[in-house]
This record gives sequence, structure tokens and C-alpha cells, in this order.
Amino acid sequence: MNYIIIVGATQALMALGILLKNKKNNGQHDNILSYLLASIFLHLTISFALNVFWPDSKIHQQFNTFIALAYPGLLWCYMRYLEHKGKPIDILLAMFPALCASVAYFWIAAYVINRSGELPPFIKMYNSISGYAYTVLYIVYPVKVLAKANKIPVFWKMEKRMLRLAAALLLFIGCAFLVITIWTRLFDISIYFNAIHLWLRVIIYSILAIICLSIIYIKISSFLYIHVYQQDQPQHHHVHLQEDQQCPAASKYHYSTVEENEKNAGIDYVNILAKVENLMAQHKVFLDPSLTLEILATKAAVSRHHLSETLNQYLEKSFYQYVNEYRIREVVTLMDQYRNRGENINILGLAFRAGFHSKSSFNQYFKKVQGCTPSAYLKSTPHYNLLNT
Repeated sequence: MNYIIIVGATQALMALGILLKNKKNNGQHDNILSYLLASIFLHLTISFALNVFWPDSKIHQQFNTFIALAYPGLLWCYMRYLEHKGKPIDILLAMFPALCASVAYFWIAAYVINRSGELPPFIKMYNSISGYAYTVLYIVYPVKVLAKANKIPVFWKMEKRMLRLAAALLLFIGCAFLVITIWTRLFDISIYFNAIHLWLRVIIYSILAIICLSIIYIKISSFLYIHVYQQDQPQHHHVHLQEDQQCPAASKYHYSTVEENEKNAGIDYVNILAKVENLMAQHKVFLDPSLTLEILATKAAVSRHHLSETLNQYLEKSFYQYVNEYRIREVVTLMDQYRNRGENINILGLAFRAGFHSKSSFNQYFKKVQGCTPSAYLKSTPHYNLLNT
């Protein structure tokens, strides 16, 4: 039991640390994940302390925690913000059951401490009310999340998978609460109570650990996509961008001189680049979010090594930098078209359409290529700084 608790608490703390480390780039939906992870960490830490310092206390079997009442509501809020429909009132409503239960929880805790472990008579009422609240919240919210998850923009496909997994797991807990509630009303299960309570706690703690692990996976995947694949980029680039929030007037992309590449004269850079440029400009292969160096080399009928050398040595760009610059050009072109027609612009939708599958990587590359954020670009006077030379 303690092993599962400490693993879950550690994973919650790790995930929370990853979110807080990148806090300046977080959206409101990430902040809600921070609330959820902080709640899980506090829940498991308290449980671990009770098991270590009061292992034989009856309060383990007769005291429902208040923190877990917030999990289903926070999951619902997370989905709402992914849909860009979330409001601060949603967070307050999600936390309200837990806040109400916390008052009774600490009142009972103070009573137990002052009476040397004696349980108060009103603890049965607290457990009964909180038990019904668990059953309702852990069924209603997950069902709503699963029913409306398809409305989340496809840009958030990884987050959508995590959301569905978490909702399904919380719904399982809710169904378990419902079965136990009905069972206790129909039969006398007092002789099985300790075993049922123990296994229910094991299941809940394991599910919380799985949810934390899924959040870690998503955040690490986003980090790797942005940073790890950029480690092979040269330190000297031929693209110079202003660092302020105003978009620069133009950017020029220069190729390395012939003299600098004489050592690689065995590779026909010009021919390889021509093939790749045709695939990118005419066939728009960059729109495929799963495009890799191997796939592009196959389409261009060149070896992976020669393509990599052409991009790294001739253009002085990594594969991902090269491809994502085309994706940014596509996004900017679409943004200008929509703006000229006076139509509403869904920036994230355009990013996914251009081949991105991570909001953070899109924002980073847009700022790198255009010299400003997407929203700042939309507010600026249209210009055509789009890799044109």
C-alpha cells in the first residue's frame, strides 16, 4: 500500500515540477493540471503520513478524504479550457464540493486529535454525505467528459487521449462506489468491510498514479519534440530576427558558399535540394504531421545520409527546423487569406492543418521564424516575410 502511495505522490510531484518549470509558456488548461496534480500530491502525502504514524487507527476505515472530490470537476474544467470555453467560475464550481467537505474533514481531524483517536459520533453523517457525493461526481463528470471529448480541437490529440483515459478511470471508481453503495443497502457486508476498503484504496491510488504518469508522458513528449530534435542544429544561423514583439519587415535565408562545402563535394547538394524543394513547395509533404527524415528521403529518392548532409551542411538547418519553417509559412499564408476575407481565424486549427501536433512547438517556431507571436502577427500590418528570397 505505502509503495503505491509513494510512487503516485512522486509521479504527481514530478509532473507538477515539469509544469511549473515551463510556467511562462503554460496556458490556463496547464494551470488546471497543476491544481489537479497538487491535489493528488496532497492527497497521497496525507495518506502516507496516516499509514506511517497512525497505522492501526480506525480512522483509516471510517474517514473519507475531501481532496478527491475535486478530481472529476477539475478534469471537466481541463476539457472546457481545451475547447476555449472555460471560465473561472468553472474552476470554483469544480472545487466547491471539496472546499465544503474540507471544513467537516478538519473539524473531525481536530476532534480525533483532542480525544486521543476517539471518533466523533457525526463522522457517520460526514462519510454518508461525502460517499454519495463521490458516487455522483465520479459518474456525472467523467460521463460528460467522454461524451464531449470529440469536440476538442484535433490539435490537442495527445491531451485528448489523456483526458479520455483519466475520465474512464474516474468513471470506473464512480461505478465501484455505486456498486458498494447498493450492496451495503441490500446486504450486510460488515464482515467484508475491511477487505473492500483496502482494495478500493489500492485501486484509487493506482489510478491516481496512472493519471500522473500519463500527464508526465504528454509533457515530456512535447519537450522532446521541441528541444531534443534541435540538438543537431548548428550554432550559427543565417536567419536574424528581432527579439521584440513587433514583427520584422523581412528575413533573408542564405546558402553556404561553395568553398565552405568543398569537403563534401561528393554529394550533389543542388540536385538533392531541388528534389526536396519540389516535394515541399509543390506537393506540400510537410502537411503530414508524421513526416520524418526517412520518409522525406524516400520520397526524394535519395539516401537518408545525403539528405541530412544537404540540410545540415548546405542549408545549415536541422530536418525539423527546415520542415517547420515551411509549416509556419503555410500558417501565415492561411492567416493572411482569412484576414483579407474578414473571416474568423482559429490559430491552433491552422497550426494543426499545417502539420504541427504540439501547441508549444508551433508557438516556438512561429516566434523564431516570424519574430513575433501568432496573436501579435494578426495585430500587425500584413507583410510577406515567408522564406522568400
